[in-house]
Amino acid sequence: MSELTIRDMDQGEDFAEWFADLLHKEEVRAGGTVAPHDHYLVLTDEIGDWIGGVRYAIRGGVAQLLDIAVEPEQRHQGHGRRLLAAFESRAEEAGAHAAEFWTDDTRAAPILLHAGWRQVMERPDYIGRHTWYLMEKRFAPK
Repeated sequence: MSELTIRDMDQGEDFAEWFADLLHKEEVRAGGTVAPHDHYLVLTDEIGDWIGGVRYAIRGGVAQLLDIAVEPEQRHQGHGRRLLAAFESRAEEAGAHAAEFWTDDTRAAPILLHAGWRQVMERPDYIGRHTWYLMEKRFAPK
């Protein structure tokens, strides 16, 4: 048997594409969703400059909001709410029955609660030793 090695991957290597293909084959074989696929939404201004964006994944009918960010000088103009609404819309269109988002930003809670989300878990001393909150929104059945 040849010598095996486990190592960190460098960006620019083709492993991500190979691994995505391997996971897709497993999905087909298993008849279900094995791996989430990252999706991005970008908010741009009239000349195409990036203002903010969302990164999310959908797995087994659950849309996971992974990141949402707006340039600091563009905040407090409703851009985050626009991005959140676009994420929810895309998730529902893709057949998600629920959305979830882990956050340690207590300023986000009122915005999410106003948009119909609810806190389902609090996890003290978690990532970065901060308290994190799992927020969830259920979508109406179609």
